Amino acid sequence: MLRGNKSEAELRFELLTWGIVLLAAAAMYILFRETLPSLMLFIPGLILLGSAIFQDMQPDWHAGWPIYVLSIVVVATGLAGIIQRLLGGSVELPWLVIAIVELGAVLVVKALYDPTPR
Repeated sequence: MLRGNKSEAELRFELLTWGIVLLAAAAMYILFRETLPSLMLFIPGLILLGSAIFQDMQPDWHAGWPIYVLSIVVVATGLAGIIQRLLGGSVELPWLVIAIVELGAVLVVKALYDPTPR
């Protein structure tokens, strides 16, 4: 994101994405820091992951793999924290397992819907 020769529309989309990610993280911190602090990672990570997938689906737009890796790790860490907090530690689901499932889902989506899956 924000690198290379990109169209103005793609650049604006990336700036909008990062702005929404930061605002969502701040809102999650204010609203849920006492009850579910892992939402600070989970919700912005979902926004970033969705944005990367959407960006790759557009003709002549491209999201880099570092954005996918960052968003998958952030979502997996957040979801693992939410599950652990809600179940009181009785079930421990490692973030790595969640990240592997997410990566598999992203690859399936890209294979099915990406017009140029490179």
